[in-house]
Order: sequence, then structure tokens, then C-alpha cells
Amino acid sequence: MFQFVFNNPVKVLFGPGQLQNLHKEKLPGSKALIATSNGTSVSKYGYLDALEKELDLAGVSYTVFDEVRPNPTDVNVMDGARRMKDNGCDFIIALGGGSVMDCSKCIALMAANSGDIWDYSLSGKGGKRAPANDALPPSSASISPTAAARAAMRP
Repeated sequence: MFQFVFNNPVKVLFGPGQLQNLHKEKLPGSKALIATSNGTSVSKYGYLDALEKELDLAGVSYTVFDEVRPNPTDVNVMDGARRMKDNGCDFIIALGGGSVMDCSKCIALMAANSGDIWDYSLSGKGGKRAPANDALPPSSASISPTAAARAAMRP
């Protein structure tokens, strides 16, 4: 049996129009990586533009990683972490559903640690190493225009 401490402080802004309040929140850094899917819906329906506007109002710079695949792979995670490091991002915002949220959590871990995501997996084929550093803040901002909003509650 593993021993651990679980701390899950989550603030939820829920409901129509809540994205327009993001600029009023204290964000965890000065440059965000916006992680989103490789699909078109967040752009088509204006969510990406709305998020970029909120970050501009908050004085936070950003870069977009719009390459998260459904059921993201280790390569997808490592590409996102590399983009985060190469652009000097200090936190990540997940804009999308469950795949984007889960991938963002792994990107945040790998942006702060060396090696490969599988090095830290507790699975049978994983390296079972403990990360040397905490993950970068997964923004504490996961924005889901879908019914998958519950996934944002898990760190």
C-alpha cells in the first residue's frame, strides 16, 4: 500500500460567462502555455479568442500549444513540455476536455523535470521514479467548454 498526502485546493468558476472573469483571478505566473486540442472547436466557437483576451487583460503573456490529440501519447506530452520550456512559460492553462486536461497535467510535470514521462509512471513498465521537482502550476485554470468539467477537479 502506498502512503501519500492528497491536497486538492480547487477554486471553480462555473457557469455561462465565467471565462470573462478570469482576468480578475490571481494567476500563478506571468507566461502561460495554452494547451488545447488539435481540433477546431475552441477556435471555431471563440473560446481561444476569449481566453487570449482575458490573459491580455490580466497582463499575462502566452503561447499556444494546439497539438493535444485525443488519448494523448508520451510524445504528445514531451512535445508540450518542450514548447513550454522553449517559450519560458511558467504555468499552463488547459482549454478543452479530458484529454487536454490530463495531458496538461503531464506537461506541467515534465516542464519541471528531466527525462521522459514514463520515468515517473507507477505502471508495470514505468520507471517508478519520484520527480525531483513539483509540476509547474497546471494553471489552476482548466477551462472546459464541454461536460468534462469534472476532470478539472483532479490535480
